[in-house]
Amino acid sequence: MSNKEIVLQELSAMGYEPIEAGTLGYLFSHEDRYFLYSDDEDDESFLRIAIPQLYDVTEENRIDVIKALHETAFLIKYSKPVIMYTDSVWAIYEHKLVTTDNLSELLEHIIRVLEVTAFVFHKKINGEELNFEDSSEDNDSDDSIEAKINKILEDTKL
Repeated sequence: MSNKEIVLQELSAMGYEPIEAGTLGYLFSHEDRYFLYSDDEDDESFLRIAIPQLYDVTEENRIDVIKALHETAFLIKYSKPVIMYTDSVWAIYEHKLVTTDNLSELLEHIIRVLEVTAFVFHKKINGEELNFEDSSEDNDSDDSIEAKINKILEDTKL
């Protein structure tokens, strides 16, 4: 069985219903948001999951979007927001799939990180502050920032 088949089977076992989306890959829905799983026929170990079309890019907002992209990418590990097809922001997580052991945990992690990326990007593009409660002296560490972002997501039930 190929990794693509294993990933699709695992997504189905997790309760998602992947639907083929032509050459783009497979769409599945999680909490009213669409995700896109794409495989790479030339590299079976390559795993990419994205949230497509997070935000429309226009000539008027392009500079603000690029600024929000950079600020979000600085805060979030593993996943990056990018401009795709010149006019749409996507959040993309790429991973080398060395083993399919614990695949459901990996997929849950990817989905969660993509949600964080979308949340932070929308906060940044709207000029809203990320309010971190319980700030401590080590609040600049990547682990501390990620933990605080996860806490915000839990509180907002994204």
